[in-house]
Amino acid sequence: MIIGDENDLREQLDRAFGPVTPSPAPIEGAVRRGKAIRGRRRAGAVASLAVAAAAVAVAVPLSQHATRAASPASGHYTATVHVPSPNAPAGAIAYGTINGQWWELVASQPGTDGAGRGQQLVTASGAAFGSSGLADVEPPFAPDPSSPVALTGLQSGTTQCQFGAVAADVSYVTVRLGNGIVLTLHPVTVFGVRVVAFAAPAGAEIVSATAYSAHGEIAAAIPFNDPIGGASFGLWLKPGQRQPARFSGRVGSGTFDGKAWSATAYVGPWGLCVVDRGGGGVSGSSCVPVLAGLGTSVMFWTAGTPEVASGSAAAQVTRLVVTQPDGTTTQVRPVQVGAQKFFAFAMSAGHKKVRWAAYDSSGHLVASSTLIPDAGVSG
Repeated sequence: MIIGDENDLREQLDRAFGPVTPSPAPIEGAVRRGKAIRGRRRAGAVASLAVAAAAVAVAVPLSQHATRAASPASGHYTATVHVPSPNAPAGAIAYGTINGQWWELVASQPGTDGAGRGQQLVTASGAAFGSSGLADVEPPFAPDPSSPVALTGLQSGTTQCQFGAVAADVSYVTVRLGNGIVLTLHPVTVFGVRVVAFAAPAGAEIVSATAYSAHGEIAAAIPFNDPIGGASFGLWLKPGQRQPARFSGRVGSGTFDGKAWSATAYVGPWGLCVVDRGGGGVSGSSCVPVLAGLGTSVMFWTAGTPEVASGSAAAQVTRLVVTQPDGTTTQVRPVQVGAQKFFAFAMSAGHKKVRWAAYDSSGHLVASSTLIPDAGVSG
């Protein structure tokens, strides 16, 4: 690992003493299971793990932030990461410091500690994450056949952490941060799966992650850095492979019941990402590791008043009609960003059905669905 010179002493002490052990509403078919970058998911407090596990298990898989995350001033921060010592608790993935504040990431055995069958509880604790820490329910760790590292993450107001399984041939992973720090992640085996993790300030730029085998570089990923939160890793590029061009554009905005909302799409070496901002300052982001060809579907929505739904549209779609629970309708025009069309619209919060339908220039129906805000999607 490489850190700021002023933190060398702390680095040596960390090595000497080892870690301190402390006492969906579903997205639709366009975001295919296992391919969605589950970025900064809703996090619960460690103080009520059973409640947090139950709540997150049914949450929309997207980031939701009530306020803007603190951004490190001018990149003046320090960060370290270490593998757990041999006497660390079962499930320990990594530990380290951010600006001298300690953090640790631990996973429970799948199906335990409040996580249901086919789920795993991941807990980030330590001063860097606040007194109560963060917890989230995830699918059990498993390598992604399409990438050397399957990174996802948790986030508090001031700290983000990224973690995930690595492929069998990955010896180590380097992560370059925006202030020049380079973290070296060494896989550890957690309940039979090799996993890596690191943490950084929320809002800090993560420049890239690079996976190496014993023979050299395998692939590198340039993440999407959410302006208000953490990073989402999507496409992994092999050495010498050209980076996709970057595009961005506002795909929807307006007011609903007197409150402003917006949605912005970002296309680049991370794939496709949409950032929604709903009522009450709540924001959410979702990414998929593709550049085009998603078809027509609502990808996700962000809670708030109003809630904001956004998605992708096929090339032939020229308009959408959104029908609110009271019967009022709104015409929505898709916006092209890069090679993909996107759309977004606002809807009232609550368990009332909102219907949308997409049409081509001849008026033929291309796709449709019913959304139930705060609940899910029906056919």
